[in-house]
Amino acid sequence: MRNIVLLCLDTVRKDFFDEYAPRLVDRADVVYDGCRAASSWSAPSHASMFTGQLPSEHGVHAFQRDFSVVDRDDTFLGELPDYRALGASANVWAGSSFGFDTLFDSLSDVSPDQRFPEGIDVARFGQETEAAGLARHLSFLRSALAHDYPLKSLANGAAVQLDRTFQRLPLPKPFDDGASLLERELMTQIESSTEPFFGFVNFMDAHGPVHHARGYDRSLHDAPLSWTARTVDLNERIQTGDEQTLGWYRDLYGTAIDYLDRRVVDFVDRIQRVTDRKTTVVVTADHGNDLALTDERYWGHTATRLTEALLHVPLVVLNAPGEYEARQTECVSHLSLPALLVGIANEEVPDITGEMVRAERIGNSGPPGKLEAGDVPPEENMVIRALYGEGEKYVWDHHGSGATYRLDPDRPSWETKASADLDVDQLDAAFETDIETIAKQTRSTDPLDIDNGTADRLRELGYL
Repeated sequence: MRNIVLLCLDTVRKDFFDEYAPRLVDRADVVYDGCRAASSWSAPSHASMFTGQLPSEHGVHAFQRDFSVVDRDDTFLGELPDYRALGASANVWAGSSFGFDTLFDSLSDVSPDQRFPEGIDVARFGQETEAAGLARHLSFLRSALAHDYPLKSLANGAAVQLDRTFQRLPLPKPFDDGASLLERELMTQIESSTEPFFGFVNFMDAHGPVHHARGYDRSLHDAPLSWTARTVDLNERIQTGDEQTLGWYRDLYGTAIDYLDRRVVDFVDRIQRVTDRKTTVVVTADHGNDLALTDERYWGHTATRLTEALLHVPLVVLNAPGEYEARQTECVSHLSLPALLVGIANEEVPDITGEMVRAERIGNSGPPGKLEAGDVPPEENMVIRALYGEGEKYVWDHHGSGATYRLDPDRPSWETKASADLDVDQLDAAFETDIETIAKQTRSTDPLDIDNGTADRLRELGYL
């Protein structure tokens, strides 16, 4: 039986992937140039990749962010009962804090505060101790030495201190944002597995806030070593037209993708070397990123949008089985990803073209408290849908507004507004439940039951 690995390059849009990840494209047996994500932020998009369903069907969205509503048997893993599901993730939404681990036999959470998952989580320790200064450091030292994994706990503490020190210096961070650790964690799981496995990794290195890190190719950007997006109000820079700062961000974002490209190609080879079974690797992204490259000057991915910058994502297959068409230019959807993965397990690359390509977003992925309090503007907190046609994309929301966008297959992540005249009812018939009903059903926000350490990580990433 063939092993299957799914690698998610978080927040990597298609046009930047094409420019900065040539090694993966060259190594791929199959390249899907027209892949679209089923949603435009992490939690619902991961659920869609595993279930083949839209957010209104699987139930993971801005108002219900936990994977407790998704059962493993509801995912493609239910069709692979002989496979052991292994994973490592640097994405908090796709981690144990939100129940994503229930889909796996083994899932390692990796973060800058816990580079060795077995050791102390430094962020959680900081939230739970009242000591300050030297007493705080001594308290951590005592806790680390008393821990089941003292050396790994001490290493976690040292890494956090080193990282904080380098944040104040005009030098690259000594560590990446998890790529090397994620590879180590999955490799450890693979080496101890005797069964055919499905492996999953979510890499967050291209997710903001971007900064300099060891291993980045400095020839790809001219951002000063003293600059980091951590301390910059990017929306304010958009308002003032500060193209230099925005350019630094975009270039460092691309540099992070180049770093992932180099690491992942090597990672694929290392996986194959440690297993006797043939291994197929599928690489994609959960969503892209708006980088103020259009007239609307959109930025990020927390607001309720379904732009091409967010939906157009890479999808490539390395070490594909059987016969296949190497370059697929038709539009395909993440909703067909389960069929692709199950087909690969059955020694074929199934035809996933010809299906309706749809996307959906339910609500703003910012702080849930603001959603509940009504502090998010309605235009940034809607139910919004997209349906793809021949060279066009139709987008509409539950308020009745909509537009047609013209697409160009030779210009990834690009669109231009063509018309505001839509028959919303006719378009909505392509979905299981009408958009107004979904809007009424999903306005109550479930409180986030998370610890302070997880909250700090989400805050650092711009979600809280």
